[in-house]
Amino acid sequence: MTLTFKARDVPDGGMHTFELGEQKVLVTRDGDEVRAFDALCPHAGADLGQGVRCGARIVCPWHHATFHAGDGSLIEPPALEGLKQYRVKRDGESLSVELNEEIKPPAPRPSHDDHHTVIVGGGAAGFMAAQTLRDGGYAGKVTMLSAENRAPYDRTALSKGYLGGRRPADRLALGGADWAQDNDIDLREGVKVSGLDRDAREVQLGGETLGFDTVIVATGATPNTLNIPGAELGGQYHLRSFHDAEVLKAAAQGKNVVIIGSSFIGLEAASSLAQSAASVTVIGLDAEIMGRAVTPKVGRAIRKLHEDNGVKFHLDARVTAIEGSGKAEAVCLKSGESVRADLVLLGIGVKPNSGLLSDLANDRGAVPVNAELLAAPGVYAVGDIALTPTVLGEMRVEHWRVALQEGMTAAQSILESSGLEPMDRRVPFFWTQQHGKSLRYVGHAESLDDTHLWGNLDELEFIEFAFKDGLAVAASGMGMDKDLAAFEELLRLGRAPGADEIRQGAFSLAERLRGN
Repeated sequence: MTLTFKARDVPDGGMHTFELGEQKVLVTRDGDEVRAFDALCPHAGADLGQGVRCGARIVCPWHHATFHAGDGSLIEPPALEGLKQYRVKRDGESLSVELNEEIKPPAPRPSHDDHHTVIVGGGAAGFMAAQTLRDGGYAGKVTMLSAENRAPYDRTALSKGYLGGRRPADRLALGGADWAQDNDIDLREGVKVSGLDRDAREVQLGGETLGFDTVIVATGATPNTLNIPGAELGGQYHLRSFHDAEVLKAAAQGKNVVIIGSSFIGLEAASSLAQSAASVTVIGLDAEIMGRAVTPKVGRAIRKLHEDNGVKFHLDARVTAIEGSGKAEAVCLKSGESVRADLVLLGIGVKPNSGLLSDLANDRGAVPVNAELLAAPGVYAVGDIALTPTVLGEMRVEHWRVALQEGMTAAQSILESSGLEPMDRRVPFFWTQQHGKSLRYVGHAESLDDTHLWGNLDELEFIEFAFKDGLAVAASGMGMDKDLAAFEELLRLGRAPGADEIRQGAFSLAERLRGN
């Protein structure tokens, strides 16, 4: 199939999506330079033409994967690969793209032949580190030690698509079912790492030691537990691993489910289980749901979405005990109320698994690293354990996209890549999906004391900004994807709008990004 168009159909310095039958082609133009790519983001299929372009960066409107406008290469996850690029031909004023003429990216020059990188952890950060090493030409040995008896998988899908039956188990694997074999990764599953000797450059596996030149510690986090009467009873679940989700999904069918915790994991699980459980009740310690990320008025609007789908809530409520005979049968609240429970899901936060680097960690278990994720010579700390510099300052972030960013950065640092994008130039971002609606959150706000909202909460089409020292440092929203993608780029560039300007009334952040 052939796409034909005129150069003037694409704005200079911009991009445009063309439809060709059932396919979509994204075309970028910079003066006389015109390039063509697959228009659908390889992460979740969003039309990239509905996103934003910022210089050489093409930003996906949904989950903010970012690609290079010159060659389609991956700049920012959660996509795991770049875009297919097609050859563009010129005939006078007309341009054409043949979809069977793909431009293959040049193979990277092999490097680090006699090098060994050990990755401790098989989650998002560890996976992305291994993938980036191989994509960048790393020819040495890569060993991945995973505590789970499973190859790396998309953990975000557990509480979203998998529990709700929309994403089967065989579609969870990151990189495909044969990823480790295809990329020559020595993946060891079900492995417990007992120690790390930084001076000897050895990882200890019980009776075995494994030498390394560099080690990437990506050990993740462990869910918090309750310390109340009845905490030992059966029928209580966490949602951290595939095994957790598999057991919970089967157990919740037709049952009265009580979720303790009113933040993202608990609410995503409530959304997913609402169709299969007999009832779903969420108990939250705060006065409104998602209280650390959004203001009460936004929380109320999203809670109404849940309530319209049958989810019940007990908020500003403290759990004092779990009651039952051998297994949980009721959750007791400080108010004296008792909530019937056939099973209980605990969504009360996590603590970082920083034991291998405990001498480097702070009193909260976070391991300080530099902008390239180095915690010590030859030792990288990534993911949930890392206290990382960002454009908004140093922070430990537990979100999926940030973990992927950190894995990519650590690998690029090992490769001494000319394309290294250090973490202090990156912006935190996450998303949550509940009852078919997506809330996206850009940046980070320590406080919600100073905020302003654009849009309509009743229609769930809004952006809520949070300010610090008169500048926007975070924005969350629904239904305004292009502007949120633009806001991330503005934060990255140090051009975020001020509180006074935002309060004057809504304007296009995408236009602001273009300099208009």
